[in-house]
Amino acid sequence: MRLPLLSLLLVVSLMLPAQLFAQDPEPSGDIYYLQLSPGFVTNYGGPGRLKYLKADITLELGSARAYQAVEQHRPLVRNTIVLNLARQSENNVVTSRGQERIRSELKEALNRVLKEEIGAEVVQDVLLTNFIWQN
Repeated sequence: MRLPLLSLLLVVSLMLPAQLFAQDPEPSGDIYYLQLSPGFVTNYGGPGRLKYLKADITLELGSARAYQAVEQHRPLVRNTIVLNLARQSENNVVTSRGQERIRSELKEALNRVLKEEIGAEVVQDVLLTNFIWQN
């Protein structure tokens, strides 16, 4: 009794068009995430009392080739991020609007140095997955 029922279900499912099973639209492009670990710890805010910042950063890249290029230039990427974080003002670090500004500046700085090295801007986005500061 089970065999005819299973056969019937199989035949019916094969007859249904494939579009009925496709719930998700076609992907518009590949996305690769590169987590830069260990996280970044630096001081910020210029002279005066020391203030510290810890950030875990993940880069969003658009292709496997971009992923490999950023991996190859990881020391340059890390250096660019550290220098950029160290020159941030207290206002940028402690406010959400400032943190968005930091993300934008990091993306621009990384694309600038990577364009010099590999000839293309490959960083689609910078994600701050953890962001802690001490005044």
